[in-house]
Amino acid sequence: MPEIKQAFSIPAAIVIAGALIAGGIYFSKVGPAPVAPAAQVAQQATPGPLPDHFDIRAISDADHIMGDKNAPVTLIEYSDLECPFCKIAHNTLKQLMANNAGKVRLVYRHGLSVHQQTTQEAIAAECASAQGKFWEFTDTIFSNTPSNDGLNLADLPKYAQEAGVADISAFQSCIKDAPYGNVVQADEDELVAVEKVMSAAGQQVGTPFFILIGKDGKQTPIIGAQPYATFQQAIDSALN
Repeated sequence: MPEIKQAFSIPAAIVIAGALIAGGIYFSKVGPAPVAPAAQVAQQATPGPLPDHFDIRAISDADHIMGDKNAPVTLIEYSDLECPFCKIAHNTLKQLMANNAGKVRLVYRHGLSVHQQTTQEAIAAECASAQGKFWEFTDTIFSNTPSNDGLNLADLPKYAQEAGVADISAFQSCIKDAPYGNVVQADEDELVAVEKVMSAAGQQVGTPFFILIGKDGKQTPIIGAQPYATFQQAIDSALN
């Protein structure tokens, strides 16, 4: 699986992002994490309008939510801890959330990609979450991984400790036993279904991928590691 015109009152930059981003995500197996120039987040025009509805599960307390849980706008992120473009988006989203307190909530879901370590690192994130350190752990991994399967999995306990996970022995047992494997699988399966909908609309996408849900319930896809201004404009539009 891989990593137009103005539509739905969302800036064109959101929907002009696919072939270049998804291709870069899908085929980037080696090399350092890229910088985020505009050329890397631009995308060719789509052959038709993008979907405005996806069959995804409702947001619940079981989700990883950053920000006010009752915020009027929801941004669902499908991400991969070894994806270089996800690493770029992660930093953008932290700034976005800091500047939009009370307006938007960020929901993190695991996305399957071509990286071999994706699922194991996602399980590790769930194990950190079991001790209340999901966001701290993802921050630590994105800060340390060179991306593209460059992280040494033997260092996961070290990064968990750095993230504030208290019981490292329990963390290691959790990774080994993988009690949250079904949670990760459900997220990955959901992204597969979303990708099929996007593919039918002429878009090949991967991670990172976003679904913005406005206060009216309208869903808008955002493809790739878009610039801060693109996310901000989309949120402003979703609030109206």
